[in-house]
Parts: sequence; C-alpha cells; structure tokens
Amino acid sequence: MHFSKSAAVAVAGLTVLTVPTFAVQDTPSTVNGVETVCTGVGSAKDDPRWTSYPVKLVIANTSGQNLAAMQVSLTKGGKPVMQTTCDAPWVLFKLPAGQYKATATAADSGMSQSTSFKTSGSGAQQEITIMFNSPPNQ
Repeated sequence: MHFSKSAAVAVAGLTVLTVPTFAVQDTPSTVNGVETVCTGVGSAKDDPRWTSYPVKLVIANTSGQNLAAMQVSLTKGGKPVMQTTCDAPWVLFKLPAGQYKATATAADSGMSQSTSFKTSGSGAQQEITIMFNSPPNQ
C-alpha cells in the first residue's frame, strides 16, 4: 500500500491539523517509521511477502465477513503511532516490540472498535482481529 505523507497545515498560524494517510492496496509503505501494508482482497492476500509482517490486523464482523473502508489508528502508551484509511480488511505492520492499541473506525458510520495487543516485533505472524457486532455500515 502506498501512503500519502501526513500533511500538517497551519491555520491562522496557531493551529496544526494532521490529515491521516490513505492506503493504496498491496503497496508497502512507511508511516511515522512503521512499515505497513493494506491488503487481504483477491489473490493479493496470498502474496508471500505478507508473512514477513509480525502483526496482521484483521477487521471483520461476528458473521465472519471481512470489512473494509476503515480508518485504522495505532497508539502505544496512549500516544499516537500512526493512522491510515484502508479499503481492504487486513492491515499488516512491522512494529517495534511493545504494547499497542488498534482502533478501527468505519468511514461511513463512524462506528468503532478497539483491541490491545503485544508484539515482540519479530517472529511468526500474530493475527489480531477487531470484531464488529454487525456490519458497521448498516
């Protein structure tokens, strides 16, 4: 996935507004020092490169359907790490070791869910699922 750089805009010289990045499917990119990719659709989900990412965030509902069109944010110790909008159900991360909180927010409804996880930053891929009780766009 490819991300446009986060944009910082000064308004009247006083306020700084940070605009989230937008992911291009299946194109790895680095956002705030975190290598990430938005994927999980069609044959691209079988790309062998994806297994090298220690964290796989899956966004789904309780019916087992994968969900997309989500704004995804990561925090560590309550501080923002990164934020992106992904139009696929998986967001893969190469993160430094630590405890994180991932939040997915539906772009159209604003409905959100979060989960916390810990990663060693290496080793076998860890799958983390953010589960919505129903499709967030209904």
